[in-house]
Amino acid sequence: MLRSLYIRNFAIVDEALISFEQGFNIITGETGVGKSLLIGALNVALGERAFKDLIREGSDSAIVEAVFEVDKHRSREVARLLDDNELAIRIKREIRVQGASRVWINGRHSTVQELKQLGDLLVDLHGQHEHQYLLNEEHHLEFLDDFAGLQDARQEVNDLYDRLVEQETRLESLDQDQHKRQEQRELYRFQLQELNDINPQAGELEKLEEELKLLENAQEISEVADEILKLTTGPQGAAGALNRIIQLLDQIGEFSKEAGAYLPEVSTARVTFQEIGRFAEDFQQQAAADPQRLEKLRSRESLLNHSCQKYNRTYEELLEYHAFIKSELGHDEPVEVERDKLVRRLAVTRQEYSERCAALSTKRSAEAVLLTEALLAKLQRLGIPRARFEIQVEKQPDEKGRVELGTERFWGDGNGMDRVTFWMQANPGEPLRPLARIASGGEVSRVMLALKASMSGRDRVATIIFDEIDAGISGKIARVVGRELRSLAQHHQLVCITHLPQIASLAETHYRVEKQLHDGRTVTRVNRLNRDQQVAEIAVMVGDGKITDASRQTALELLA
Repeated sequence: MLRSLYIRNFAIVDEALISFEQGFNIITGETGVGKSLLIGALNVALGERAFKDLIREGSDSAIVEAVFEVDKHRSREVARLLDDNELAIRIKREIRVQGASRVWINGRHSTVQELKQLGDLLVDLHGQHEHQYLLNEEHHLEFLDDFAGLQDARQEVNDLYDRLVEQETRLESLDQDQHKRQEQRELYRFQLQELNDINPQAGELEKLEEELKLLENAQEISEVADEILKLTTGPQGAAGALNRIIQLLDQIGEFSKEAGAYLPEVSTARVTFQEIGRFAEDFQQQAAADPQRLEKLRSRESLLNHSCQKYNRTYEELLEYHAFIKSELGHDEPVEVERDKLVRRLAVTRQEYSERCAALSTKRSAEAVLLTEALLAKLQRLGIPRARFEIQVEKQPDEKGRVELGTERFWGDGNGMDRVTFWMQANPGEPLRPLARIASGGEVSRVMLALKASMSGRDRVATIIFDEIDAGISGKIARVVGRELRSLAQHHQLVCITHLPQIASLAETHYRVEKQLHDGRTVTRVNRLNRDQQVAEIAVMVGDGKITDASRQTALELLA
């Protein structure tokens, strides 16, 4: 509930602190004294747009501060915004001449958007020119569920919806991964076929390069080999000379043991030169000019080098990659065990979600009839006797919807499968229209009053504010409206601005707003009335601004 509202330098209000009570709070005062300024200031505190021209002339800023006492059991949404030890919400908003406005919630800097979300949970404010909670069709489903006591059933649907969305997201992710894996395997198959066709072998490129060197230098190699052969094994070569030396050493070996000692070394040298000669002969044959072989080797070398370049790998890395994709494709496709399990769980969740949505929709349709009957009865008493009211609970077919009922699919979200809208005809001869298109703010306020009275305190917002709910009514109907407000105040804190004594006289707490001249400037003052002051205020309202014996007696009778 709203405990207090502090206002400083807001329009013609220099400073005001109003303490509100539980139950039925009434605000009265002459036209133009600033009653609506109080509601405007509270609106700013609850996140509505703050204009700089609301700052009192000559001031740098305006301050609005509201304190709410919170029943955590009544509103789980509000409870989530508080620390465990917090039992109140203190909202402070500063409008500045220079710069943007600033917001604090329980001393913590916050944003206007967060403030607006919080404000919608704390207060329903209804007036002819203010934001009206009832006109937002997104709230109609909440009104119906609150009337029917379906909050827990809707929460179960919401939990199933969250689980369904999470499983759908997981399945989509798995399918995307599977698609990527399939694409990768297709690439591997293509690359394996390509590399199999090339068939690179370990050490092949190095051997190719060596053989190419020989073939590309065949002429030079042949000439060098010829010369080596001549120098080693030819008639005038080293081998022939060594044969002659051996013969000569044999001849003098008879005369000198020292000469015979050289024979092994010379014989070894002769063998060495003979081997060099054979090497030169073999090398010459290997390097023999072979244009066809040379072209074949060059083509193969080019193919292998191109493959390395294409795969951006060295030759050794290419061989490793070839072995890797052989191994990868050698395994069977991974078994989609996780996906199969998820698909089965998803089917179960979807079925349960759909069943709960259908059950919730059936209950809503039945409760919509009861709420409509209750509303029409209240509206007749509240001065709209010929009203027609209809609560439409609609399902939207959707080929891709999450709700499956038999062979049909419907749209669904965390609130279920229904779109709930209030339609009304206030005057005979007019068609039913969405409630948001009704022009009369007084009618909308009375619809809200009828709705709130029908819900008997089961809704979650603790504070309701009606700005001139008495517009367009008087006399007997005004008293009925007042009694409905007084009855509603048993379950809510009500703050009501009124011009009618029939309503004001039913207040449990009464405030009067008046203008005063202070230091040459007009200021607004808000005073809480005691019993005698309340009698006087009602008498003024009855007597068109004058207190007479008759008006005082009428005031006493109304208060009684």
